[in-house]
Amino acid sequence: MFNELIEIDKEGNVFLQDNSIALMPKLWAVYKDKYGGSSMVRWIVSMDDYKSPFRRLPEEEREERLTFQIFEKKSTKKTKSKLVLEAREEYKMLQFDPMIDQYNAMSEQMFLMTKVFKSMTPTKDNLTELNDIQLKMQKAAEAREKLKEMILKDQESESKIQGTDSSKFSIFEQEERFGD
Repeated sequence: MFNELIEIDKEGNVFLQDNSIALMPKLWAVYKDKYGGSSMVRWIVSMDDYKSPFRRLPEEEREERLTFQIFEKKSTKKTKSKLVLEAREEYKMLQFDPMIDQYNAMSEQMFLMTKVFKSMTPTKDNLTELNDIQLKMQKAAEAREKLKEMILKDQESESKIQGTDSSKFSIFEQEERFGD
């Protein structure tokens, strides 16, 4: 993204980059809510941010792990409140990227396919079927890897675009912008 509002590090800590978080009224309302606050914003961001280290986990497992890590419980009603659900949708829409969304969907499907493949016991009768499944899983993994490369290339080219962050302007460039 050009102007990241929220940054998440490898440990799952959330950092507000900009006061424009107030432009996301539902997420801001969660932040100000006495039952929400920064812990709930951290939970939302860790659940739904594309850069979250938990993002690669299936949603149910991700939800359980994050709830335990942040709230020290396996589940809490707070995460299912109407305001939190609306804030999650708002946050997802803010950072929507169809290629990343497709990549995540492919990852979740591959996880489910792997569970099915693991559950199968090889027999003389199903060796051909197991081999076919394995080849299809390999093709799916290759397609997912190509998509990942395209996403990384796109993000790299986006970061090279100049002039998107006014904080990186020189004093003269800033003065010139304010003069216009």
